Amino acid sequence: MTACKWTPLKEEGIPKDVPKGHMVVYVGESCRRFVIEVAFLEHPLFQALLDQAREEFGFSSCDGKLCIPCDEAFFVRILRRVRSWRRRKVWCLCV
Repeated sequence: MTACKWTPLKEEGIPKDVPKGHMVVYVGESCRRFVIEVAFLEHPLFQALLDQAREEFGFSSCDGKLCIPCDEAFFVRILRRVRSWRRRKVWCLCV
Protein backbone atom coordinates (compact mmCIF):
# COMPACT_ATOMS: atom_id res chain seq x y z
CA MET A 1 0.00 0.00 0.00
CA THR A 2 1.33 3.45 -0.80
CA ALA A 3 1.27 6.32 1.67
CA CYS A 4 -1.51 8.85 1.22
CA LYS A 5 -0.76 12.46 0.37
CA TRP A 6 -1.72 14.98 3.04
CA THR A 7 -1.84 18.72 3.53
CA PRO A 8 -3.20 20.36 6.67
CA LEU A 9 -6.45 22.30 6.29
CA LYS A 10 -5.65 24.73 9.11
CA GLU A 11 -2.39 26.10 10.46
CA GLU A 12 -2.63 23.82 13.51
CA GLY A 13 -3.13 20.78 11.23
CA ILE A 14 -6.60 19.92 12.61
CA PRO A 15 -9.26 19.94 9.88
CA LYS A 16 -12.20 22.24 10.57
CA ASP A 17 -14.77 19.49 10.02
CA VAL A 18 -13.46 17.23 12.82
CA PRO A 19 -15.58 17.65 15.97
CA LYS A 20 -14.08 17.58 19.44
CA GLY A 21 -13.50 14.01 20.59
CA HIS A 22 -13.04 12.74 17.03
CA MET A 23 -10.11 12.08 14.73
CA VAL A 24 -9.42 11.36 11.07
CA VAL A 25 -8.16 8.04 9.72
CA TYR A 26 -7.44 7.13 6.10
CA VAL A 27 -8.38 3.65 4.95
CA GLY A 28 -7.56 1.38 2.04
CA GLU A 29 -5.76 1.80 -1.25
CA SER A 30 -7.75 4.92 -2.12
CA CYS A 31 -7.04 6.48 1.30
CA ARG A 32 -10.73 7.10 2.00
CA ARG A 33 -11.12 9.56 4.86
CA PHE A 34 -13.17 8.63 7.93
CA VAL A 35 -13.89 10.80 10.98
CA ILE A 36 -14.23 8.53 14.00
CA GLU A 37 -14.69 8.92 17.75
CA VAL A 38 -11.41 8.87 19.67
CA ALA A 39 -13.06 6.44 22.12
CA PHE A 40 -13.05 3.80 19.35
CA LEU A 41 -9.30 3.47 19.89
CA GLU A 42 -9.86 1.50 23.09
CA HIS A 43 -11.78 -1.32 21.35
CA PRO A 44 -9.73 -4.51 20.75
CA LEU A 45 -10.73 -4.75 17.07
CA PHE A 46 -9.61 -1.19 16.44
CA GLN A 47 -6.40 -1.80 18.37
CA ALA A 48 -5.70 -4.75 16.05
CA LEU A 49 -6.11 -2.43 13.05
CA LEU A 50 -3.69 0.04 14.65
CA ASP A 51 -1.16 -2.75 15.19
CA GLN A 52 -1.49 -3.68 11.52
CA ALA A 53 -0.98 -0.03 10.51
CA ARG A 54 2.12 0.23 12.73
CA GLU A 55 3.57 -2.92 11.19
CA GLU A 56 2.95 -1.69 7.64
CA PHE A 57 3.76 2.02 7.97
CA GLY A 58 5.55 2.49 11.27
CA PHE A 59 5.01 5.71 13.16
CA SER A 60 7.14 7.88 10.89
CA SER A 61 5.28 7.24 7.63
CA CYS A 62 2.10 8.64 6.07
CA ASP A 63 3.11 12.27 6.65
CA GLY A 64 1.59 12.38 10.13
CA LYS A 65 -1.69 10.77 9.06
CA LEU A 66 -3.18 7.64 10.55
CA CYS A 67 -3.48 5.24 7.61
CA ILE A 68 -5.24 1.90 8.09
CA PRO A 69 -4.12 -0.71 5.53
CA CYS A 70 -7.33 -2.69 5.11
CA ASP A 71 -10.26 -2.96 2.74
CA GLU A 72 -12.78 -0.11 3.15
CA ALA A 73 -15.75 -2.49 3.39
CA PHE A 74 -13.98 -4.41 6.16
CA PHE A 75 -13.26 -1.14 8.00
CA VAL A 76 -16.93 -0.13 7.79
CA ARG A 77 -17.91 -3.50 9.32
CA ILE A 78 -15.42 -2.89 12.15
CA LEU A 79 -16.89 0.59 12.72
CA ARG A 80 -20.41 -0.84 12.97
CA ARG A 81 -19.28 -3.39 15.53
CA VAL A 82 -17.37 -0.80 17.58
CA ARG A 83 -20.35 1.61 17.51
CA SER A 84 -22.60 -1.19 18.73
CA TRP A 85 -20.12 -1.96 21.52
CA ARG A 86 -20.00 1.73 22.51
CA ARG A 87 -23.82 1.94 22.69
CA ARG A 88 -23.99 -1.13 24.95
CA LYS A 89 -21.18 0.22 27.12
CA VAL A 90 -22.92 3.59 27.56
CA TRP A 91 -26.23 1.84 28.27
CA CYS A 92 -24.59 -0.27 30.97
CA LEU A 93 -23.14 2.85 32.60
CA CYS A 94 -26.61 4.44 32.69
CA VAL A 95 -28.41 1.52 34.33
